[in-house]
Amino acid sequence: MLVIKKENSPEMYTTVAQSVRVRIPVGLCRFIASVKEVGSEAEAKEFIEAVSKEFADATHNAWAYKIGFGDRCIRRFSDAGEPANTAGPPMLQAIEGQGLTNVVVVGSRYFGGVKLGVGGLIRAYRDTALAGLEAAGVRQEVIMVPVMVRSVDYAYLGDVLREIESAKGIIGNLGYGEKVTIQARVRPAEIGQLQQRITDITRGQASLEVADDESN
Repeated sequence: MLVIKKENSPEMYTTVAQSVRVRIPVGLCRFIASVKEVGSEAEAKEFIEAVSKEFADATHNAWAYKIGFGDRCIRRFSDAGEPANTAGPPMLQAIEGQGLTNVVVVGSRYFGGVKLGVGGLIRAYRDTALAGLEAAGVRQEVIMVPVMVRSVDYAYLGDVLREIESAKGIIGNLGYGEKVTIQARVRPAEIGQLQQRITDITRGQASLEVADDESN
């Protein structure tokens, strides 16, 4: 999950409900849409690589994905050898047109011997992505932001953990040393109040900060 600035953060996001694969005939060509929910670019790239290897005999394995929310949203696509902007962009537009994020679509094309032309390719890849997204369905998820609570004295650890839980946060790893570091995920709207409560509990010793994805 991407780091979100509180002021730009919606409370919910919409993504696909399940991973699917859909086959679509277009004229004499055959298109395959492979769709999956992803939480990072690394996960999206891993899926694209796996599908491309599975369909290594396809004429093209174009793809598009969108990850994140607000100002930190990431959009990527590839035409994979098709004429420029005829494959990746139409699939990305399909994702965004459905109001989705944290999703990757790979469109695999098997050439049928008859060229579709630029307009035909754009329509075919868009329709392929839409068919896959429709089959995958949608669901809404609450946005949770990764945070780090640093320099927690052992005497205050139990109280700090209870405050995170009371803010509907999810506690992750705890790092034990001279003092404790807590990894957690919380709703963006809870960050400000949680920061203040932790400051009060630990008498200003501990600090809460939004973390990078990789650190949580």
